[in-house]
Amino acid sequence: MPFIKHILVSLILLFSAPALLQAEYVTINNADGNFDMFAGDFDGMFSNSDHQFLLTDQEVLAATLNNDGIETAGKLSFVLASTDAGLSFMGLFDGIPFADPYGEVSNHYLGVSTTTSTDTDWYASGDSGSDIGWNDMGNGFQVLNALLGWNHESTSAGFAWGDIQSAPTGTVNLYDVALTEFANDSIQFVTYQDDQWTVAGSGDLCCLGQYAFSYQLVPAPGAFALLAIAGLTGHRRRRK
Repeated sequence: MPFIKHILVSLILLFSAPALLQAEYVTINNADGNFDMFAGDFDGMFSNSDHQFLLTDQEVLAATLNNDGIETAGKLSFVLASTDAGLSFMGLFDGIPFADPYGEVSNHYLGVSTTTSTDTDWYASGDSGSDIGWNDMGNGFQVLNALLGWNHESTSAGFAWGDIQSAPTGTVNLYDVALTEFANDSIQFVTYQDDQWTVAGSGDLCCLGQYAFSYQLVPAPGAFALLAIAGLTGHRRRRK
């Protein structure tokens, strides 16, 4: 019975140590370096089944980030959060907390091409003039190609992959079609730590108006610890 006692003690230590129970996080890889993004919570977001990243959801996201001192207007913001669609990787483009879409004409356009495996679903939207297309690439991969338009300081646009635990890797390519109001450090990767949102890293569209990065979901440390304990148990049993 000694090995059973050892496992019980290990489990008690595991579940009593907050550092070991951190949520999954995403690592961003691009030409500007590597950034780790931890998730916050946005209950009620992506509750629809028609692929829409609703303008009301964009408003909530922008207002929440603004409340923590993060500017979203004139920015291309990427956020990781728990939503009704599971752990979601989101892009908020030129976010404002109070949108006024009525009678507005799009004057900003961003091209987005993003891929991941077919085990998750997508959400995207923009104003009139936006064009969103989805394709099955085969071999278990899907691609979303979009031209997203909005009116600067009146509306915004966005896209997201939901349930990235089922599709843990992806790529994102951005193309500046018309972003006249965007300045330096226009791209920001936002993380949730110590009960607030902060900017983990930033970047800029290059001279050709492009920006590319990939993301990788990293499982929670607690999951690795449980796997190690399971392996230890099997090892002890085999030696008997």
